[in-house]
Order: sequence, then structure tokens, then C-alpha cells
Amino acid sequence: MKLSEKLRAFLSTKPKEKKDEKNLTTNFHKSLGDILGTIEISTPFGEHLLVERSYPDSHIHGNVQLNLIYNISGEIIKLIAKCPDYEDLDFRRAVFIDTETTGLAGGSGTLAFLIGVGFFEGDSFKVLQYFISDYDKEAAALYSLSNLLKKFDSLVTFNGKSYDIPLLEARYMISRMESPFNKTFHLDLLSAARRLYKERLESVSLSSLEQNLLSLKREGDIPSYEIPSVYFRFLRDSNPYPLKPVFYHNRMDILSMVTLTISMANAFKEPLDTTSCKNQDYYCLGRVFEDMGMVEESIECYKRALQVQGVREKTHAQLSLLYKRLGRWQEAERLWMAMVEANIRPDFALVELAKYYEHRLKDYNRAAKAAQMALENVYKKNSLVGYTLKDEIVELKKRLERIKCKQKKYETRSLEDHCFPRQESLHIN
Repeated sequence: MKLSEKLRAFLSTKPKEKKDEKNLTTNFHKSLGDILGTIEISTPFGEHLLVERSYPDSHIHGNVQLNLIYNISGEIIKLIAKCPDYEDLDFRRAVFIDTETTGLAGGSGTLAFLIGVGFFEGDSFKVLQYFISDYDKEAAALYSLSNLLKKFDSLVTFNGKSYDIPLLEARYMISRMESPFNKTFHLDLLSAARRLYKERLESVSLSSLEQNLLSLKREGDIPSYEIPSVYFRFLRDSNPYPLKPVFYHNRMDILSMVTLTISMANAFKEPLDTTSCKNQDYYCLGRVFEDMGMVEESIECYKRALQVQGVREKTHAQLSLLYKRLGRWQEAERLWMAMVEANIRPDFALVELAKYYEHRLKDYNRAAKAAQMALENVYKKNSLVGYTLKDEIVELKKRLERIKCKQKKYETRSLEDHCFPRQESLHIN
């Protein structure tokens, strides 16, 4: 074949290749519904894509049944939120929200391209996923989301107060639309999880909580840090297949928020008899109960944590100070003495004993002994740590000097009373 003939043959095939590429792209677009289960929603701002899944409210996610959330009382909800106002939160009128975004840093340049919303309706739990297939579809998706949120008065998120909701509010502002997130309650489960599990678990990420509390192992999931790149690749090639694990990831996050709420509720409801609470969790529960004024529940949890490694020292200190605040001085004294004998924060315990003997019992001999022992301990520590504990030493010296001064005055007055007893006043009838 001549060169000119080869060139004509090559040029004649190029339009056909472009046509094939165009058809391939069209096929990808048509397959969004087949692969991702999307349907097209029309709004005054154009069209956007939506995926809807429905689960029976008896569905078990991890090891927890979804509809058990109905059994959570207002008393327990306010403990989870650590706020008395949340007693009136109704999970039947709450939406669980989670977003997948183009970046983890946030800011005006970050797009929430997938907004997942879960809520209870009748005997089902529905998950709606608003998918923004391109930037010009955002306003339409935000419009539909806003209409849905009008039906609810509470939000439940995981890190939503710091990330998801501020990001979405910024997107509404950019689109010149009113934000729909001004709700009566916003329960952020990350804050609650930190309060309950930070001492036992190295991480309180949702995936860590799933594994440690819910016995849940995801299959077909994608790491969060890979999600932005998957979306950007979709914008380039329109191939929806890599997006499947992203939608799955978002749905699992929403379902896990429901069951995590139930798990934390069980820990508060039956702290001494639940698989949701163990070891270091008792100290964390004790702190929440104490802060919420539930003193006896707090004390019982602290007692469970006294021998738990990792929280042993802080539990002794916290429980002793609680006894002190309640005026249960004998129990506080026994705990401080036990701390000194077991070498558990002995300096702290000795100082508290010195205060107790000095101010409550007026026993200046014992107060001086406790302060002297604390001072000797600090001197020993000072020689070992390699830096001066000047402030502690000065403070203890002042305390010891004051106690000895009181002791001397007390002894002088006692001697005077012994040598020169006061005459009783005469009473004339």
C-alpha cells in the first residue's frame, strides 16, 4: 500500500474513533441509574440526582437493632448530649446527616458532592443521598435538601458541629439560599463519644467505634481520604463504578450514627451491667454523671474505675474531691490515706489531708505531719526530675509554717487555760 493510501485510511478511521468515545461516555451517563441507583429530581434550580434506600426499623446494623432508639428516654438523651435541654429531643423528628466532600480541610472551595440524610418514617428508616454530579447541579440539590429538612426539628451528626453543618451553611450562602439548619437540637455524637470512650480507645473515629462497640466490619468500603480523588476522577471520565463504595460508605456512616446513639444510651442506662461500658469507660461515665449532678451514679462508676490501669490515679483524685465537696469527710480521708499507702499521687493526697486536719479538725499535729511528708516527697522528686519544683516547695513551706504557727498558738492557749482556768460567770437570781 502506498503512503498516500495509508494516510487516507488512517484519517478515515479517526472520526469513527471519536464517535465511539462519545458513545462510551453517553453509556456511562446512562448507567448512573443502573450502577448507583440514582433517579433524577427536577427543581426550580434544575435537576439533581437522588438515591433512596429504605430499611425496616427492625434492621440490625452491627449488633444493634435500629428501632431500639425509640426506647431512649429524655433523661438518657440529656446525658448523651451532656445538656439538660436535650431532654425533649425526639428521634422520630430528627435527621441523621453525613456528607462526602471534595476535601477534608473545608472552606469555600470545598463541595459536599454527596449529602446523606437518614430519618425514621413509619416502620422504616430511610436514607436519601443527594448526589451533585457536577458543580452546576449544587443549587438544585440544596433546594431539595432544604425542603426535606423543614419536616424535622433536630439534627444528629458525627463531627457535624465543626465540619458538616458549617460546610453546608457556607454552600447555601454561596448559592444565595437560606440555611435550613437552624434547628432546636443538634446532637453531635463525636463530642459524646469523646466524653465516654477517650480513655479506653486510641481513636474515637466512627470506624473505630464500629469495631469496638458495634462489632461491625464493613465490606466494600473506601477510606475517607480517598473519596475526593474518586469524585474528581468521575468528573473527568464520567465512570460511575468507582463511586459505588463512596455511596456505601456514606450509608454506613448514617446507619452507624443510629446504632452508636443506642450503644451510648445503654452505657448510661445500665453503666454497671452493659457490654457498651467497660474498664476506663467507668471513669468517663463518672465524670459525666458528676457534671450532671447525679452524684450516687457517679460514685458507683468511680468505684469501678479505682483499680483500672490508665485511669487509676485520676479516679482516686476525682472521687476524693467529690467526697470532699459533698462533705463526706471520713470517706475522703480514707481514700487519701489509701493513696499515700499505695503511692498513688501521694503529694496530692498529703496536701488534702493537711487541709482537712488544719481547717476541719483543727488537729495541727497531724496537719503538720502531713504537710512535712508532702514537702519531703517534693524534695525527693525535685532531685530526680532534673528541674526545679520551686513553686511547689515554696507553697508547701508556707503551708507548713502557717500550720506550725497555729499549732504554737493553740498549745500556748491550752497551757494558759490549764494554769489559769477561767472563772465561771456568776448568775444572780
